[in-house]
Amino acid sequence: MDRQFRETLDQPVGMLDNQTPRQVAESAADRHQVAEWLKYLENQPATQPNSADPMATYSFEWMWHELGGVDLRL
Repeated sequence: MDRQFRETLDQPVGMLDNQTPRQVAESAADRHQVAEWLKYLENQPATQPNSADPMATYSFEWMWHELGGVDLRL
């Protein structure tokens, strides 16, 4: 999963106006959009709880650090 998400950081994301997460994270003014996207990813397992789903226990913390949004993580 790490490899898949690492690749996602360099691909356009609709929720980020078709920009890559890295592009959006470069702008301090837009970094809140990356935080919302990451929170969305983290909360997905809660919408369809399944303890067998790898997403249920996946840690997105490295992505917060990679994109410089740790201070926006609440």
